[in-house]
Amino acid sequence: MLITKTWLPFIVAGSVILAACSSDEEATNIVPNGITMDMEIPDSMTGGVNKSVNKISFAKADEAPLALAASGSTGGSTGQPCSYIGVEDDDIFRNGYQTTKFMVSAMATWTCIADLLIDVSDLVPHNGEIIETENDSNASNYDPDEPTHYSVTDQSETQTSVFLYYGYGRSNPPVSGETPQFYISWNEDEKGDIEGRMIIDGVNVNWENYQSDDPVMMRMDFSYSETQQLADMFLQFDEGNEWADGFRIEMIKDLTANSLDKVFEARGMIAMKSQFVELEGITETPDVQIYSVSDGFGSGASIAEFQKVSFPLPLNIFSANTLGNYLLTKRDEYYFDFDMDWDYISKTITSSEYRGGRTTPVSGGTWEPFDPSLDLIIAELALGADYFTGAQCADIGNDCNDLLNKVHDFTNGFAGQESNQGTEPVDWRSTAINSAQYLNSVYPNGVDWTGAFDFNFTPAQ
Repeated sequence: MLITKTWLPFIVAGSVILAACSSDEEATNIVPNGITMDMEIPDSMTGGVNKSVNKISFAKADEAPLALAASGSTGGSTGQPCSYIGVEDDDIFRNGYQTTKFMVSAMATWTCIADLLIDVSDLVPHNGEIIETENDSNASNYDPDEPTHYSVTDQSETQTSVFLYYGYGRSNPPVSGETPQFYISWNEDEKGDIEGRMIIDGVNVNWENYQSDDPVMMRMDFSYSETQQLADMFLQFDEGNEWADGFRIEMIKDLTANSLDKVFEARGMIAMKSQFVELEGITETPDVQIYSVSDGFGSGASIAEFQKVSFPLPLNIFSANTLGNYLLTKRDEYYFDFDMDWDYISKTITSSEYRGGRTTPVSGGTWEPFDPSLDLIIAELALGADYFTGAQCADIGNDCNDLLNKVHDFTNGFAGQESNQGTEPVDWRSTAINSAQYLNSVYPNGVDWTGAFDFNFTPAQ
């Protein structure tokens, strides 16, 4: 349910912008300005390139469009399409690696789009004039998902901003100073260091197809220097989304690292609004943390950690037999090779608490019909004769890791997931994964969304 309600709208939001970058006209070759957002992320982290044609048109209606295609690429800078496979099914939580590919493919797409806009902006005036595109709102072929107007302006000798406007007619164009729906601004200092920001109003860019639980706003901050490339993306969900409040992805490429060591580091976080299953005695909301690393060739490791998740253990609804309610953290590690095959898979419950609600009798239960008692469960799971007594998962707040790890049975593949298998590689990946530092907030200011999506950008330097 979380996948359909939280993730698919995000995928749709990405495809909408790609659609806005499409055109059937022949492309005009461009001369790159030397600025590139391309991190050259390995295919193993993005799922590989989706070889579709993506173009963007910046032209007056009565002029030949200045499009960017180069066989579906972003031309001078990246030379590859702005579309990545990510995961090939909807089960992005199947393992940490699936989650990583979904997350990193989104980042690769948005940095590619930023690259595209920066390149194309060189072909149009930088005087702040608001110009019509060929997308006429009164025409039969009008596409509400594509911009109707654009503007490019130089904020200073080193900073340029692009504004895209959607849904305007030729008779009522946007005026100077009006808030755009799509915005990117970047600054290149005298050393060649680049920093910038891209902001998208998800409601008004995709207004015709907008759903109440879709993403509302997206922002990506980026900074590139001789030593490091960094992109940090923030996604806010609508109040109508019952599951998620926000999603954040951060991608860092270390330009000084050995290619056989940690070159890429990706971190992600989903801030939830509610539990997957609402249970009595549990008021916490979960977080989903993602962490992944890769060397320059695509061998790496991933973690998907589900923190503070509610988990009930009903045994027999007809006899009201339940083993109780639990709050747990599940850690999913997945080591992968450059060819996307697995090296090592390890899933475990790292922390847990009993939160009450247990009605299972101490003895007298049966396996057939299925209505077990505590003594049968202890024997079947080899928990020890004194389990469910003292501090052993007996009282509220007690640790229940032994029970929950055996219930989940990761060795044999719990709930159709891959089973734990392989041997942990003793290499740089183990060092990186075991010292993982997670994001601590989905918000740019660390607290809330206040000011997060103001359509302006002031360089730090």
